[in-house]
Amino acid sequence: MAHPLRLRTIAALGCAAALTAAGASSAQAGTTYLPLELAKLTNEKYGKDCFWAPPKGMDYARLPNTIPIQTPNLYPDVGSTYFVGQYKLPAGAKLTFRGRFPHERYFSFTIFKSLTGGQIGPGDSLRDENIVPDEGSVNPFVATNRRDAKRRNYTVHVVGGPIPEQRAQNTLYTGSTDPNQRVGMSIRNYLPDKGLDGTGGVGLPKLTLTLADGTELQGEEACALLDPIEDKSTATFPMEQWKSLVAASPDPANMPAVKTPVWQRFWNAAYSVAGAFILDPAERARVFEPKDEGGFQSNPDTRYMTLPVSLNFGKVITVSGKLPTFPRTLPASKTWKPRNWQVRYWSLCTGSSPVSGKGFDCVYDAQVPLGPNRSYTLVVSRPEDRPRNARPACGYRWLAFGNGEDYPDPAARDWVDTLYVRFMAPSPSFKQAPVNVKTPGTEAQVMGPYMPKSKYWSKAEFEKLGCRR
Repeated sequence: MAHPLRLRTIAALGCAAALTAAGASSAQAGTTYLPLELAKLTNEKYGKDCFWAPPKGMDYARLPNTIPIQTPNLYPDVGSTYFVGQYKLPAGAKLTFRGRFPHERYFSFTIFKSLTGGQIGPGDSLRDENIVPDEGSVNPFVATNRRDAKRRNYTVHVVGGPIPEQRAQNTLYTGSTDPNQRVGMSIRNYLPDKGLDGTGGVGLPKLTLTLADGTELQGEEACALLDPIEDKSTATFPMEQWKSLVAASPDPANMPAVKTPVWQRFWNAAYSVAGAFILDPAERARVFEPKDEGGFQSNPDTRYMTLPVSLNFGKVITVSGKLPTFPRTLPASKTWKPRNWQVRYWSLCTGSSPVSGKGFDCVYDAQVPLGPNRSYTLVVSRPEDRPRNARPACGYRWLAFGNGEDYPDPAARDWVDTLYVRFMAPSPSFKQAPVNVKTPGTEAQVMGPYMPKSKYWSKAEFEKLGCRR
């Protein structure tokens, strides 16, 4: 049974939190993906659009004179460029976006959805391969099509109201018909081909606002009615609630990290963040229902595995498992290889507490050294504790632990971190993907060898392993 004080603290929360996404260069993990000049170019070309906020991602947060919305704070990944629109859709109106399919690993449109506790989850969405191309064009995200197709135009619509039983082609639904309710949406761009900007080399789609009477408006005229804003996301976990959870826990020095680490699928902020402080599984599910609704503006195409860790249990942390197959698109593949991938994208990142939601370091699928049967071992530590054999030449990949909880308060612990793994857009045939985990606690049973496993080590203990061959 959980501690009564802790249960009262947790039950008072109401909640908050989750995740978002992607990642990086073919040679080295780190906090950025795009070369600096390409990040600058993307920011300069698309940073003054009247509808879309300037590009958001780790690559843009480091540029001079960026604005707050450009800094990702919801467990980001490297290699991703987001464009966020926040607007009011007039009654009976619709938006039309005409663009070109980008040259990249993944892209999608997503409508945001408000959840309990101030969280934002995924609403309606439309992924690249499911967009029907314009007549005479080709969708290069269909695995049997060439990625370098020349004619690659598409048209996507956004209309007000809930998703109907029979949805229209290439159409997103806002979930509301209230013209005073602000709609939030994003374009997600992941891993552009080498040498291309954050839009995959195609720029932003052209916007047309069609009013209820049929009037069509573009550019500044459309924006004047849509009233877009550039507010940064505040859908992280409330600091005072987090501090209360830590203080009331059985182990305030380390929780929610525990000595025997077990990865879990992310469900929602209530269950997966606040509930992590309840050690009894039945009590945890009773207090916080594990609903598959996401949070932290999570990607509906992605399921996340998370693990809180503490350096008090060991200065070195390993993450091991079997890496799913994925399409190798870099530097600029003309075709999808392999066609029958298990996930479109996979990555592991180190990050802060959910109070700040920062990402520190990431490694994505193509960067992971593989052993027999696609096995991998990734190594996390502070730079001064990095084992000498934690390098690709020895079969391991190292990631920086980062700054711990990293929120502006003396209570923030710099030895407690969050690790998170993305399984993006899994193939329906990949039965061991975390999307098929329907009940908490069954992750290992469902995922088998693809379930991440972690262990604490000392630096000396890990160095005794030597190099893998």
